[in-house]
Amino acid sequence: MAALSYMQRRVSGTYEFRRRLPEVLAGKDVPAHMREAFGDLINIKTGCFKRELVRSLQTKDIKQAKRRDHQEALRATHLFEDAARELAGQSGPPVLSEADLQDIADGVYADLLGADDAEREDGDDRRQFQTAKDREKWPLLSDAVPSQPGVQPLVALSPNAKGMTKGHFHVYGHLLDMFETDFREALARRDPTVVFPETNIALKQRGIRMDRSSPQYRTLGLKVLEAHVRAYDAMGKRQHGKIVPTPALNTDRGPKLSEALERWKAGGAVKGGKRPKANTIIGAEQAVRYFKELHGDMRLGEITRETARRFRDEIAKVPKGLPPNLRKLPIPKLLERDLSKYPPRTASTVNKMLNLLGAIISQAERDGHLDKIKGFTNPFGRGIRFLIHDREATRAIFEKADLKAIFNTPIFTHGSRPLGGGREAAFWFPLIGLLSGMRLDEIAQLRIRDVCRDEDTGRWFFDVGRSGGRSTKTFSSIRRVPIHRELERIGLLRYRKSLIGHGATIEDHLWPDVKAQGERPRSSAWSKWFGRYLRDKCGITDTTKVFHSFRHTFKRMTRDAGLLEEQHDALTGHSGGGSVGRGYGKGFSLGPLVAAIDKVAVPINLTHLAI
Repeated sequence: MAALSYMQRRVSGTYEFRRRLPEVLAGKDVPAHMREAFGDLINIKTGCFKRELVRSLQTKDIKQAKRRDHQEALRATHLFEDAARELAGQSGPPVLSEADLQDIADGVYADLLGADDAEREDGDDRRQFQTAKDREKWPLLSDAVPSQPGVQPLVALSPNAKGMTKGHFHVYGHLLDMFETDFREALARRDPTVVFPETNIALKQRGIRMDRSSPQYRTLGLKVLEAHVRAYDAMGKRQHGKIVPTPALNTDRGPKLSEALERWKAGGAVKGGKRPKANTIIGAEQAVRYFKELHGDMRLGEITRETARRFRDEIAKVPKGLPPNLRKLPIPKLLERDLSKYPPRTASTVNKMLNLLGAIISQAERDGHLDKIKGFTNPFGRGIRFLIHDREATRAIFEKADLKAIFNTPIFTHGSRPLGGGREAAFWFPLIGLLSGMRLDEIAQLRIRDVCRDEDTGRWFFDVGRSGGRSTKTFSSIRRVPIHRELERIGLLRYRKSLIGHGATIEDHLWPDVKAQGERPRSSAWSKWFGRYLRDKCGITDTTKVFHSFRHTFKRMTRDAGLLEEQHDALTGHSGGGSVGRGYGKGFSLGPLVAAIDKVAVPINLTHLAI
């Protein structure tokens, strides 16, 4: 029978693959930890799963199209199945840390000794249920309780009767010897199957699902077996009258990393308490997920410097730019692959993850969750991070040749407005970045009302602040940035007016085609698009040159214009060494900043640009 085809022919004659997503995925919200691995299935505008997967087969030849259609169908099937499993929380067996495994085994040991305590204290249950006449039927059994002639029927000597009779004690001792022999022999053979039922019970009590095929299941089984050998050895000592207390399990090791993450995400409970930004939370969730995949959901008091160093070194092996089918793999499975053809991850990226984990643990320290752990120090402190070469830590500026390459692409010369670049945003973001030094996220968050006119000077400015759900990197980033004359000439104010003329309100976004991707900032997807645009369309292959390079370029332009440091700090939102720069941006009139930005010359000719 022929394979099911999902092939269609476009008007242009090119064939495309088109297949609906299964109902368990179509239109559903995408959890944060799935966004990177399943980006092909996500609708950028809504942040939800697409309802249909469409991709060009890049051929007009029907035979070739059929072959590619079958390949895409197989790939889509696997992608859908993986996404459905991940969404249902079935991405794979849990990873338990060594401490988790030992915790379970210690719990089994304590339970066994606790049951032994109860057996010795409660004695033979038969005394509670048998009468003297019942006892006569079993003459070979020792008495459960002393006989009481003349009392018929004898139910129980006393409901409070405690302790073992001698017969019970001897029979119990023989059972202990027999079980201890069996468990010791199984341990010598490294065969944990004898305690698999107890292992399953221990996992179920803790709400952990683990398949017997998991390598950790056997490791845990051996630990549970060792716990049985230790416990029966201790019970044997009790049989000889030695004092062996039942251990109280230690729970003072702080919260689990996942629990600490949730508290850290909530931020400070008091008014004005700092809360992490959405993008920072996504990065932290990814770091915690990687840690759990490698070392399990450890309690903070169990994470040592050695564990942190191992995590650092393992994450450093994970390259960047991985395709979706590899990004979705758990880290241990990913590291089993040959990843040599992918570019390595930078030290600064690894350090960023370490910093986030350190921040999560620091929050738990401040909240007092680690006070009972004597001598605790944050395992992700500064000493654990990679040392970074000075050249890696900086972003390169755009030279004149770079700027000419950027501003002579079709977006700026032929009116191209790609959807991936947010249409008009593709044109305006680079210009605003070059002529204001604003951060990408600050530009992307602008509303129509944030392009304002100053009453005193009559000049237009960008109002960079936190109103209307916006965020800024630091407090000093809140400022007013005069709009450069060249931006006015090119037509920024005309663009603003056209939005209002088409029915937009001043509360609407200045860039309606730039959409937030899930919980990520509005600039996130755009930043990825621009990175590709720089490499593919502009021919700028230096990876130290990114959108943030416009900010560095603007800084050099202000210095070339002879501006004082506090002036260009006020324009760019840097705190500087004192309070003067902050004063320019907040507490003073716009006049000094207007005079400053009018001195800033455009480094290349932009007269060909106008709308």
